[in-house]
Formats: sequence, C-alpha cells, structure tokens
Amino acid sequence: MKTKNDLIEMVVEQIQLDVHCGDVTAIEELVKTCPIENLVAYLPDDEWKKYSHLITEEYLKREEDDRTS
Repeated sequence: MKTKNDLIEMVVEQIQLDVHCGDVTAIEELVKTCPIENLVAYLPDDEWKKYSHLITEEYLKREEDDRTS
C-alpha cells in the first residue's frame, strides 16, 4: 500500500519533470490551493516581510468566515 510520503515523492518528481519541460501550469494550479502561510514560508526569510500583510488578511478572512458559518 502506498503512503502519503510515496505520493509526495511522486508529485515532487512530476513537478521536477514539468519544470524541466517548461510546463508549470499544473504547478500553478497546485500552488493556488496552498495556504498563504505555506507559500510565504517557502520563500527566503528576507522576502517574508513583503507578504506578511497577506497572512493577516487571510487570517481575518477565515475569522469572518468562521463567524458567519
């Protein structure tokens, strides 16, 4: 039975292949579903501050969604 780690490895391999071939369309779609915190954390530390306002906005949006649910 395949594990989550097996799946992650396969996805990373596919990403590498896609990048090598110059096709990042599927990667962009995948990244769009990632939480903003994860996207910012992926960047070098000196880039975080430029996007910290997005983390705050996302947090506030989730808080509002939780209150209206």
